[in-house]
Amino acid sequence: MKSLLSILVILFIFSQTSSFCGETAYAATMKGIECAACKKSIAKSLGRLEGVKTIRITPAKNGTHRLAVLTDGSSPISRSDAVEALGKNAPHYEIVSWSKSN
Repeated sequence: MKSLLSILVILFIFSQTSSFCGETAYAATMKGIECAACKKSIAKSLGRLEGVKTIRITPAKNGTHRLAVLTDGSSPISRSDAVEALGKNAPHYEIVSWSKSN
Protein backbone atom coordinates (compact mmCIF):
# COMPACT_ATOMS: atom_id res chain seq x y z
CA MET A 1 0.00 0.00 0.00
CA LYS A 2 2.86 2.39 0.83
CA SER A 3 4.51 1.73 -2.53
CA LEU A 4 1.27 2.46 -4.37
CA LEU A 5 0.90 5.71 -2.48
CA SER A 6 4.53 6.59 -3.24
CA ILE A 7 4.01 5.96 -6.93
CA LEU A 8 0.89 8.11 -6.97
CA VAL A 9 2.71 10.96 -5.23
CA ILE A 10 5.61 10.75 -7.70
CA LEU A 11 3.22 10.73 -10.66
CA PHE A 12 1.36 13.74 -9.27
CA ILE A 13 4.59 15.71 -8.77
CA PHE A 14 5.83 14.81 -12.25
CA SER A 15 2.55 15.84 -13.90
CA GLN A 16 2.59 19.20 -12.08
CA THR A 17 6.19 19.94 -13.05
CA SER A 18 5.76 19.12 -16.72
CA SER A 19 2.72 21.37 -17.04
CA PHE A 20 4.81 24.41 -16.07
CA CYS A 21 7.46 23.81 -18.72
CA GLY A 22 5.54 23.02 -21.90
CA GLU A 23 7.06 23.57 -25.30
CA THR A 24 7.01 27.11 -26.63
CA ALA A 25 7.26 28.06 -30.29
CA TYR A 26 8.49 31.32 -31.75
CA ALA A 27 8.05 32.63 -35.28
CA ALA A 28 10.41 35.13 -36.86
CA THR A 29 11.10 36.78 -40.18
CA MET A 30 14.68 37.61 -41.13
CA LYS A 31 16.56 39.40 -43.90
CA GLY A 32 20.16 38.87 -44.93
CA ILE A 33 20.15 35.08 -45.27
CA GLU A 34 21.94 34.44 -48.54
CA CYS A 35 23.15 30.84 -48.49
CA ALA A 36 23.23 27.53 -46.66
CA ALA A 37 26.19 28.72 -44.57
CA CYS A 38 24.07 31.65 -43.35
CA LYS A 39 21.33 29.25 -42.25
CA LYS A 40 23.87 27.05 -40.49
CA SER A 41 25.42 30.03 -38.68
CA ILE A 42 22.02 31.31 -37.53
CA ALA A 43 20.87 27.88 -36.38
CA LYS A 44 24.10 27.34 -34.47
CA SER A 45 23.90 30.76 -32.78
CA LEU A 46 20.22 30.53 -31.82
CA GLY A 47 20.69 26.91 -30.79
CA ARG A 48 22.91 28.09 -27.95
CA LEU A 49 20.01 29.90 -26.28
CA GLU A 50 18.66 28.14 -23.21
CA GLY A 51 15.87 25.69 -23.98
CA VAL A 52 16.07 25.76 -27.80
CA LYS A 53 15.24 22.33 -29.21
CA THR A 54 14.79 22.86 -32.95
CA ILE A 55 15.16 25.64 -35.51
CA ARG A 56 13.65 25.57 -39.00
CA ILE A 57 14.60 28.22 -41.56
CA THR A 58 12.58 28.43 -44.79
CA PRO A 59 12.50 30.92 -47.66
CA ALA A 60 9.65 33.45 -47.70
CA LYS A 61 8.74 36.39 -49.95
CA ASN A 62 10.90 39.34 -50.99
CA GLY A 63 14.25 37.87 -49.96
CA THR A 64 13.17 37.13 -46.40
CA HIS A 65 13.22 33.85 -44.51
CA ARG A 66 10.88 32.47 -41.88
CA LEU A 67 12.24 30.97 -38.70
CA ALA A 68 10.37 28.52 -36.53
CA VAL A 69 12.08 28.08 -33.16
CA LEU A 70 10.82 25.42 -30.76
CA THR A 71 11.94 25.56 -27.12
CA ASP A 72 11.28 23.42 -24.06
CA GLY A 73 9.57 26.42 -22.44
CA SER A 74 12.12 26.70 -19.64
CA SER A 75 12.78 30.39 -20.34
CA PRO A 76 11.28 32.96 -22.72
CA ILE A 77 13.30 34.23 -25.68
CA SER A 78 12.92 37.83 -26.80
CA ARG A 79 13.94 39.44 -30.07
CA SER A 80 16.87 41.11 -28.30
CA ASP A 81 17.96 37.69 -26.95
CA ALA A 82 18.00 36.38 -30.51
CA VAL A 83 19.98 39.38 -31.79
CA GLU A 84 22.48 38.97 -28.96
CA ALA A 85 22.83 35.27 -29.73
CA LEU A 86 23.80 36.11 -33.33
CA GLY A 87 26.87 37.84 -31.87
CA LYS A 88 29.36 39.28 -34.36
CA ASN A 89 27.09 38.23 -37.25
CA ALA A 90 24.15 40.32 -35.98
CA PRO A 91 24.87 43.34 -38.23
CA HIS A 92 24.63 41.11 -41.33
CA TYR A 93 21.15 39.83 -40.48
CA GLU A 94 17.97 41.71 -39.64
CA ILE A 95 15.24 40.19 -37.52
CA VAL A 96 12.20 41.87 -39.04
CA SER A 97 9.71 40.26 -36.65
CA TRP A 98 9.80 37.97 -33.62
CA SER A 99 6.75 36.59 -31.82
CA LYS A 100 5.64 33.79 -29.59
CA SER A 101 3.53 31.35 -31.61
CA ASN A 102 1.62 29.48 -28.91
